[in-house]
Amino acid sequence: MKRQLVIDSGTFETRAALLEDNVLVEYVPVLPDAPAPGRLYRGQVLRVDPSLDGAFIEIGEALPGFLPRAGKRLHQGDLCLVEAKAIPTTPTKGIPLTDEIRLPGRYMVYCPVSPGIHVSRKLSTVCLAEAADYARQRCTGDEGLIIRTEWSTLGDDRTPFDAELSRLREEWAAIHARYLSSLRPGPLTESPEIRSMCRAVLGDPEAEIVLNSPALLTGLRAERAALKEGAFIRDAEKDGTLIFDRYPIDPVIERALKRKIWLRSGGFLVVDVTEAFTVYDVNSGKDTRKLPPEEKAFAVDREAVQAVLSHLRLCRIGGIILVDLIDMKDAAHQAEILEMVREFGKHDPGQVHAEGITSLGILQLTRKRTGLPVASLMQELCRSCQGCGHHRVPRVTEGEIRRNIARRQTSGQSGGYRITCSKEVQALIHQDPFFDSCRMILETGGDFTIESLHETAMER
Repeated sequence: MKRQLVIDSGTFETRAALLEDNVLVEYVPVLPDAPAPGRLYRGQVLRVDPSLDGAFIEIGEALPGFLPRAGKRLHQGDLCLVEAKAIPTTPTKGIPLTDEIRLPGRYMVYCPVSPGIHVSRKLSTVCLAEAADYARQRCTGDEGLIIRTEWSTLGDDRTPFDAELSRLREEWAAIHARYLSSLRPGPLTESPEIRSMCRAVLGDPEAEIVLNSPALLTGLRAERAALKEGAFIRDAEKDGTLIFDRYPIDPVIERALKRKIWLRSGGFLVVDVTEAFTVYDVNSGKDTRKLPPEEKAFAVDREAVQAVLSHLRLCRIGGIILVDLIDMKDAAHQAEILEMVREFGKHDPGQVHAEGITSLGILQLTRKRTGLPVASLMQELCRSCQGCGHHRVPRVTEGEIRRNIARRQTSGQSGGYRITCSKEVQALIHQDPFFDSCRMILETGGDFTIESLHETAMER
């Protein structure tokens, strides 16, 4: 399997796309100021909550973060260096924080303020003992190390390990210096998501990394030089074309963000995201294959589930997932669907688990949250419908404006009104005799608003 990681760095956004055999499987848009797990912040304690045994920390984001088990250690106004531990579960909650700082590398996770040696259990007993002894000799002071399974690829040459440890120490020194010199709460590092994607493919000699960021290029080549073999890194800065236009990326993303997703057979999926879970509805649509009902249902469901699993990974959808399948009576067909999910889950970093198919034909899945969903990073709520997906028709909006003004007049508010609404609503206002006696200024906008104006403002 050939893997290509394409990274397009812009002024306000960095986009990374992972392709496997020229098929887009992962896409990560990163905004410079977006919270992300692993990002470090200079924080200041807003308040300590003894009942929660934690502290709310100002970190320069829209909402303060929460640091647990800090009620007895910190006081209001204290400064602290913290790390984003996970993504917020809802838009109204701040990001969970930890003061156990960790800097990830290929062979290790460097813990500058948490002493101790920990080794991956996936290593053999002999490798585990060797790694622990070697790491213990290299640590000083309050340093700690978590040895990854990549240790087994080093063999007798430990030079790459030592080089990475030196690089992480230098990185920590630079971060701590920024922390001491910062004047206000805010991020100290960039989002680690792009680096994490690079690290996942950097050791693959059959992989290719294409990017147009000089800073990232320099860092990756330094890491690549420490490996015995690894991915080919290509600088696309001077290619003269938009980097993503050379690959099947943007059309695939545009299709994945739609509510209705067509399948090759003519069937389609309808995707609905709720507060508690994500729902996929499977429909046979325009599928004209002349098959017995049970076989046709199984064929459509199998194709649909494959599309759902790919969609989950591509759009980074996690939590509870429900798939409303076309009814299948054959238990063997249901078992094959579940086995297909389990096989796919082995290759998905989000760890997909099949919980079973209910008596109503609903496939129940869970997937680990690996980051903010792509849709939440690329889309926002419509100001008119507030996320319900529907706009009020013009005559309903016109009637609501009329009633709003009538209430103001009943309460004794005199003068004129500044009304912002669509052109269709304005046309209805001009036709309604109720507004003939109203002094008003009409302005064009998507959602309607009404503002009372004094007589002097109207005259001006």
